[in-house]
Amino acid sequence: MKIEDWFQTLRTKAQTIEERWQEASEQERLQLADQLFYLRQVSDTVVDLWLQFEEKLSNAIRHIKQMEGQLPTETQEEKAKPVSLKKEPLATDHKQDGQKGTASESKSEPKFEAKADKLPQAMHAYEPVFRRGEGFYHLRMFQDAKKCFAELVKEAPDWESGRLYYAYSLLFCDDKEMAFREFRLLGKSASSPAIVAISSNAIGCILAEEKQWLEAVQAFKTSLEVKPEQEEAKYNLALCYLMDGDAQEALDEIECYLQKHEQDWEAQLLWLRAAKLLMQMDETAELVAPSSLTLPNRELDNETLQEMAHLYEAVGNYHRAQVCYHFLTERLPKEGWTWHGLAWNTWLIAGSKRALTLVKKAISLAPEQDDFVFSYGWMQLFDGNIPGAIAAFRGILAKNSENRLGQSGMISAFEKVGETLEAKRLAKLFLDDADPYIRSLGYFHLGRLAMVEENWRLAEQYFQRTLPHADQFREIPLYLQLCASKLGAEAVQNELVQP
Repeated sequence: MKIEDWFQTLRTKAQTIEERWQEASEQERLQLADQLFYLRQVSDTVVDLWLQFEEKLSNAIRHIKQMEGQLPTETQEEKAKPVSLKKEPLATDHKQDGQKGTASESKSEPKFEAKADKLPQAMHAYEPVFRRGEGFYHLRMFQDAKKCFAELVKEAPDWESGRLYYAYSLLFCDDKEMAFREFRLLGKSASSPAIVAISSNAIGCILAEEKQWLEAVQAFKTSLEVKPEQEEAKYNLALCYLMDGDAQEALDEIECYLQKHEQDWEAQLLWLRAAKLLMQMDETAELVAPSSLTLPNRELDNETLQEMAHLYEAVGNYHRAQVCYHFLTERLPKEGWTWHGLAWNTWLIAGSKRALTLVKKAISLAPEQDDFVFSYGWMQLFDGNIPGAIAAFRGILAKNSENRLGQSGMISAFEKVGETLEAKRLAKLFLDDADPYIRSLGYFHLGRLAMVEENWRLAEQYFQRTLPHADQFREIPLYLQLCASKLGAEAVQNELVQP
């Protein structure tokens, strides 16, 4: 028998039972109910077998594409990259006051209530099991909840909210494979749009945690198609776009989400990460932070404040970065890095008058940190205090003559005072370094020195060599444009003087 014919037979049986039900006697209805239960078991088995086949097929296709070079293999760094998804557990808010929850705990779906007067008569006997499982679930006793809901699903397989609780219990007991099957079953067969949307969101989370970004995106889109106001799916969709490297799509989605969730700091972090990625991909990108991107607040933990500060710096929002470091210096007054971060952003905003005092504080707390001393010298250099800057850079080199920070500072100082030969000598030392970034830094310095000498062709060649690390040197596009304009003007001038 063809598989199409077999499914047609099953559909015919279900239709026959439906047609006979109204006129059937009590005894006949019991027999028909047994047949329905059997068809449900067949359906569950078919769905399970199909999901196993689909999973195996997807894995085979992905692995073959990787072997053929059509898909990149995952690096260890990518495997370790955390994904903060909103899984939307059904539990009510279980966190104590002041306790920080994880991303997966940050949203809670209202409980599904199975009132006796709305349940089919056959299900009334199992309501105590449901209530007991619900109680275990809200107490986060997921193993006990799983046992209760497994019993409920076995005896009342069409109780959709019970099956949803069962799926989440499986998920939080780390039985992802079984949870996935239950969510897929609900996504395909549930009559409640809310349950379909929640199940699709949960499917997306499971797929995303397996780095299957495209499939996860489709699951979150399905959730939003069924229930457009499903806020968790909007956030998760933005996160998947970001993790898949689609910065612009991530920004579009998270900006929409932030319109309703102005105080969601996780969403603010996501916007900042996406903005940073977009700027790395496109130096000409123009970014306008959404008005709902609120200032950092003291309630955030230290790690979050530090990451937000770094991301604000990356997108050029130094005032907000300054606020983050201000909070961090209040909490960690003996940590030099907090004062250094505050000093650097203060300097970028208002100059060195206040910033020099702050960076001195950082140096006093961590005198072994050469980058703090470098920042002090760099501020002096741009203030025109060349002797003070050189003294700072030489202090670094006195401890280690090959320190690249100290050498880089000296190159810039020599450039300022017109000692280009000595600056070139130091910059060429960078070209023999094993680190590609250090080599690019050497080419960057040599390009700037060639510009000082108005050797535009040579400068252009040096700047071209820095392009593999252009995201570290924001001035490169501007310098290349300047070189091109200068070289173009020279070409025109040469044409004009031709006889």
